[in-house]
Amino acid sequence: MLELTKVTSGYGSVAAVEDIDITVPAGACVCLIGANGAGKTTTLLTICGLVRAFSGTVRIEGRDMTARPADRIVRAGVSLVPEGRRVVASMSVEDNLKVGAYVRGGDPAIADDMELIYTRFPRLKERRFQYAGSLSGGEQQMLAMGRALMARPKLLLLDEPSMGLAPHVVNDIFATIADINAKGTTVLLVEQNARKALSVASYGYVMEHGRILFADTAEALARDPRVIAAYLGMRAAETAHA
Repeated sequence: MLELTKVTSGYGSVAAVEDIDITVPAGACVCLIGANGAGKTTTLLTICGLVRAFSGTVRIEGRDMTARPADRIVRAGVSLVPEGRRVVASMSVEDNLKVGAYVRGGDPAIADDMELIYTRFPRLKERRFQYAGSLSGGEQQMLAMGRALMARPKLLLLDEPSMGLAPHVVNDIFATIADINAKGTTVLLVEQNARKALSVASYGYVMEHGRILFADTAEALARDPRVIAAYLGMRAAETAHA
């Protein structure tokens, strides 16, 4: 579904991501974990065409999309749930969802898809005419995910979906990510909460200082002493050796 080959990208003349290879098979949920500033968000923005790739290739379903503008990448089936949600605070919940479907033009199925979003996130239906800026952090995350899904993506990119949320809301968000993936949408998840990311992913990459350090199945990474020491903490280490 998605292949990054020897990709280097960044801002101005400064590389934030260097020579990375990432593969996300169709139907999979793959996570990219690492500390703040590791280059994870830059990787997603490069895939979306919002950050320029200096070298390497980004392929989506076998097509080279490296130099394509962001709107073409959305039309190719890629949707981003950005870090910090970035809902349009002055617009209603419903209008935010409609923005997510803009690439579909006058598709008559948009109304049906909106009802599916409301079924998945009942609180959004209750607040459909409220300003998005009046929602809680968890509700805004639901809205950001719903907005991305309104484009009917084949590949959903999620950037730090747990950031700033209460633990019980985080659990709900990750259950939703698992369900979205189970229903056939390919997922690339960027997340500092490594434990949660590895619990829903089948495969993972570990990034540091703009480079991929290593990669393995999510199950293997959850047992890897390097991941445990750096991202999962002592409690996970005790569990792994119990």
